[in-house]
Amino acid sequence: MNSATNNTIPFDYCVNKAIPDGSNLYYATLFEEEKNKAIIIGLHAFLYELTDIIQECSDPGIARVKLHWWQEEIERLFQQQPRHPITRYLKEFITLDENIRKSFNSIINNFDKFLFIDQTENLATILALYNSTAGEIWDLCGVQLGVSNTLSLQNYRALGSVCHYLRCLQEPNTYITDSRCIIPENIIKQGDLLNMKFEAQKHSINQATIFSPLIRELKILLEESYDGLHKNDSSALKHGLVLNRLALKTCDEILNDGCKLLSINTSLTPLRKLWISWWIHFIS
Repeated sequence: MNSATNNTIPFDYCVNKAIPDGSNLYYATLFEEEKNKAIIIGLHAFLYELTDIIQECSDPGIARVKLHWWQEEIERLFQQQPRHPITRYLKEFITLDENIRKSFNSIINNFDKFLFIDQTENLATILALYNSTAGEIWDLCGVQLGVSNTLSLQNYRALGSVCHYLRCLQEPNTYITDSRCIIPENIIKQGDLLNMKFEAQKHSINQATIFSPLIRELKILLEESYDGLHKNDSSALKHGLVLNRLALKTCDEILNDGCKLLSINTSLTPLRKLWISWWIHFIS
């Protein structure tokens, strides 16, 4: 980590990392209490910092060095000597205990599995990796927000896995490659991948016929997690309900646009995101 990062104000760094203007999490936390918002920002900044390592490091060796640095940084955090803006921020806003230490180290170890991803048979198998990384961080977030209902935490964790998977799905140059493919084999065969990406650039294939089953399956999982959160005490997880609806509507837009995952990054308009956030927080 360079000295410029070390001297960065933790709040500014984490806000820019976790909730940049216009992002889904920005709108999801718009009406949150400041204490809760700080917890959400800190843990998601940690998640996105690890995600950036996978996306930015084409050399697995460099990526592993950076992941190892984060393991050392977690130890420094628990020794009350963090260096990074994110861990300095977390030190102020989360309750540190041995379970969190184990979870942080497990999350970092499991991010190593993103460096090479053998194509899985189905969506459930690939989501298991997301459950042990993004899902684990969402689970920690729920606990830190004071949620004790086991079913709420399970649904919140499942939602985190799906939301992060959908985020990665729209980064085809990182996550739809020969060495790192998050598209299940029942959707596309590994041998067809490069040809598909080439044909997609020429707009000569119908991506909807390939990817629509996957997007519809994600919608089913989103509906299940939303219903689960609604049925249980979800007052501390309203931002999760917002993120759920934003992800669901994004899936709808992907379907409406012809599922062009290999060529288009789909996002909702800021006004639509604001409306969904306001509705969840004050009407629903």
